[in-house]
Parts: sequence; C-alpha cells; structure tokens
Amino acid sequence: MKDDFEESFVVAMAPDAVWQALTERTVDADGDGELHYVLPGFPSLTPLGVVGASCTPVEVEEGRLLRLTKDHHPCAGTEIAVRLEQAEKGTRITIVQSGFGAFLDLVGRDTAFGHGHQIVNDFRLYIERGLTVPGTAWGANLGASPRQTPVGLEILSVQPDGFAASAGMKEGDLLLTLRGIRLHDLQQLWTVLALTQAGSEAVATWARGRRAMDGKATF
Repeated sequence: MKDDFEESFVVAMAPDAVWQALTERTVDADGDGELHYVLPGFPSLTPLGVVGASCTPVEVEEGRLLRLTKDHHPCAGTEIAVRLEQAEKGTRITIVQSGFGAFLDLVGRDTAFGHGHQIVNDFRLYIERGLTVPGTAWGANLGASPRQTPVGLEILSVQPDGFAASAGMKEGDLLLTLRGIRLHDLQQLWTVLALTQAGSEAVATWARGRRAMDGKATF
C-alpha cells in the first residue's frame, strides 16, 4: 500500500546470524513479566534503559519473519514486519511499517518516510556491527509541516505562533534556506534544526509564487 513504509537491503551475513542479532534483545516494557523485543534503530519516547523500541510480537517464524506492534510513541501501534530471505551474498532484509493512520497527515508522508530511511540505516548499523546510536536530538521546531520537492520544501501547514508563522511563512510557500543554508531535502532541514537551540533567532528565505521573501523569528 502507498501508506506503508518499505525498504530492503542485503547484508553479508548468514540468515541465522541476522536472526540472532534481531531477536537477542528483550525488555519487560510494561513491568508485567512479559518480554518484548527491542527493535534496534527505531526510536522510543519512553525510556527503556536500552537504545531501540519495545515491540510486542504478533507473528514469529523462526529465522524468517518477525511481525511486531510498536509499544510506544512515536508511531505507537504501528505494525513492523522484518522478513529475512537468503540472498546470493548473504541475507536480504525487508522492513515494512504500516498503520500510520492520521500520523502521515500530521507530519507529511515525505517527512515520515524520509525519517524512516534514517531509522533503517541505524537498524542496519546494529545488525552489521552490533552498535547502537541515540536518535537525533531536536533542538528547535520549524512550526510547520514541509513536503520535499525538486526545488525546495513546500509548506503544507503552519502552526500558529510557531517559527514559520512568526517569520511570515504561509501554506503553499516554498522554504529555500534556513540560517543561510540552502535546503534541498528534509534531511538537511532536520540537521539544521538539530543544531539550532530553542530560543535562538534565525532568518529564513522562501518563495511565494515567483516572489522571493525572507523573515526573521525566534524558535
């Protein structure tokens, strides 16, 4: 389905080694004695004592398929399926996350799935090297939902009193730069925001139709 996030890649590891790495970490997320899988790379806003997301198993096919429900936000309740297949040079891993519901309308499909690509990269880092890294620390909030286009970031919605609204941006504008940095994609925007402290002032430029505009506001 178009609202399902799916990504596939091959690692130079045998399927049984991948399965062990995938299922070796568990946690009693609810304190009820029931063990939940900790999925590496996926974020959790609930402290677990380990890096990753607590997930409840729905379907387990030993060595082949792990279908889970994400326990905590962000995207609590979504289903994550991890499928393993023998490949010529190792194991093909396919990850499908579904059931986003209104979340995609809130943040935008491009934003959610762009972040999903980064999550899969962190998942792969753990599978291949056994390493975990903390998720991105967001320092500032744009106050708008952008969509990636070939020429800039289209503003889909603007939050009242947020940075974008205070600077003068409106729905339909095309965000071009922030803090003097040209924004070609969502990953660049996230990096700039991660390096920007809440409460700091910044200048943004955007296009409204064929007209170039700029504004200054506080995050």
